[in-house]
Amino acid sequence: MPFEKGGRADKQGNRYEINCIIYELLKILNETNYSVIVEALGIDEVGTDILVTTFDGKKEHQQCKARNASKEYWDISDLKGKGIFFSWKTQLNRDNNRRVSLVSPMTCSFLFDLHNRACNTSGNAEDFMHAILVVMQKIL
Repeated sequence: MPFEKGGRADKQGNRYEINCIIYELLKILNETNYSVIVEALGIDEVGTDILVTTFDGKKEHQQCKARNASKEYWDISDLKGKGIFFSWKTQLNRDNNRRVSLVSPMTCSFLFDLHNRACNTSGNAEDFMHAILVVMQKIL
């Protein structure tokens, strides 16, 4: 069920984001995360609600979305329409120690399938990109 429109929806979305922040901060106590930055500044801010750094120096740019309007799921056109892919491209092109994630209780089978495809490739980035472009062209 979607959040009610107006100020109440913003408050519920903010509450979800705060819960995500608390979860990541607790990982510092568990020594899983090295640091957590909320609403980073500069280029780190692009498409990032929470910036998590692990002890091995990897950074994860998390974007928290409690809902997707009135939909029960996320699809590729929703991600594109909200500029999420553009933000992810910006962060991933910076260096090889960055990851991106959509933190949402809503399902996104496309991202799940994309992740599985990445895990099951030959390890050659060009083969993976070619396979993804073929899939994207069919969808878009």
